[in-house]
Amino acid sequence: MIIQIKNNVSILQVLSYLGLKPNGSNFINSIYKDEKTPSLKIYPETNTFFCFATDQGGDVIKFYSDYNRIDTKQTIKELSEIFSIKKYPYSNDLSVSGEAKSNRQPEQKYFLLQSEKELFDERAAIVEFDGNEDQQTAESLAFNQILENRKEIQSKIYEAVYKFSLSKGFDEAAYKYLTGKNRGLTEKSINDFRLFTINGVKEIIEFLKDNFSRDEIKISGFFKNKYFIFTKHRLIIPYIENGKIVYLRGRYFYKGNIEPENFGKYIGLNNWSLTLSPKRFYNSDLLKELIPYEDLIITEGEFDCIITNQIGYKAVGISGVSNFPEQKIKQVKNYNIHLAFDSDEAGQKAIKKISHLFDKPIKVIKLKVHKDLTELFNAEQ
Repeated sequence: MIIQIKNNVSILQVLSYLGLKPNGSNFINSIYKDEKTPSLKIYPETNTFFCFATDQGGDVIKFYSDYNRIDTKQTIKELSEIFSIKKYPYSNDLSVSGEAKSNRQPEQKYFLLQSEKELFDERAAIVEFDGNEDQQTAESLAFNQILENRKEIQSKIYEAVYKFSLSKGFDEAAYKYLTGKNRGLTEKSINDFRLFTINGVKEIIEFLKDNFSRDEIKISGFFKNKYFIFTKHRLIIPYIENGKIVYLRGRYFYKGNIEPENFGKYIGLNNWSLTLSPKRFYNSDLLKELIPYEDLIITEGEFDCIITNQIGYKAVGISGVSNFPEQKIKQVKNYNIHLAFDSDEAGQKAIKKISHLFDKPIKVIKLKVHKDLTELFNAEQ
C-alpha cells in the first residue's frame, strides 16, 4: 500500500488537503518548529520535501505523518481513505521495455519478474511474521528488498561489461578524442574514472546472453524496446559508488563521429528497474575523503568533473542541470560549495535555482569567455 500511495498521491494534494500553500519558490513554514521565514522546501517533481532548518525530509507519507504526529500505519490508513487508494497485487506481466499491457495500471502494482516472485512472497511472509507487520507493510518492505537485489545485479553486470570491454581494447579514435585538445584528459584520469568504450555491439549482446539470465539483462537497463541503449553512444562513463559501478552513461561516439544528427550527445540506462535514475552525484566516493567545510566544486557534466580533479581541485559532477540530485543534497551540504556550470543560459538559470536549495551562501565560478571548465582548463595549458 505504501507504493500505491507514493505513486498516486502527490505531495501538493496533501498540502492542499491540509490547507498549506507553498510560496513561489515552493517553500512553506517548517512543520517541525515555529518560524517566520519558510525553510521547508517542497519538491513536486520527486514528491518529497526537505526542512533546511531541522535537516529532516522524506516522502509524502513522512510529511503527512510528521505533520499530524501519527505513526506510519495510521498515516497509510488515513491517506488511503482520503484519496481512495486501493491495494493492488504484484504483477510479473512485463514486456522487454518494462511497460505493462494496455489493460493494466502499471503505476499501481509491484512489478516483479518471474524469478523475483518467490523471493518477494518469502520476504513478505517473513517480515509479516517476525515483525508483526500488516500484510501491506510487509509487502512494501519485501519489494524494497527486491529493489536492493536489482541494484546488486546491476553492479555485477556493469563490472563484467567493463572488464570485458577493456579486454577488447579502448577504441583508438575515442582515446584520441579524450586525450586531445578538446578534452585534455590523461591516461591516468581515464583509468582512474574507469572510462571505456564499446567496440562491438553484437559482441556485447552475445556476452550478456552468455553470462546472464534474461531477467538479469532486463534489470540491467541496457535495452529499451529491444534496442541496445549504447548502440551509437559507445563512450561509456561509469558512476562509481562505494567502489562499485552502479550506473552508466554513454557519450555519442559512432564510427569516429562525436556530433549526433538525430540523437542527444548523452544517454543513460533504461530505468525499468526503478533504481537507475541519473539524479546522483558523479564521483561521489570523493566525498569520503573530504573534511567538513573543505572546498568542493560541483560541475555540470562528468568530463568537467574529471578534468577539474585532474588539475588538482576536488569536484563532483551532475549529468546535466535538470538532473541535480536534490534528495542527495545532504551529501554535499557540509562543504564549501562552488557551482561551476556552463556559461549558456540553461547553466546560469540552473545556478540561481540550485543555489536556493542550500541553507547557506554558496560561491559561483563564473565563466566569462569559455563555455565550460574543460575549455577553460585546456586553454590554460
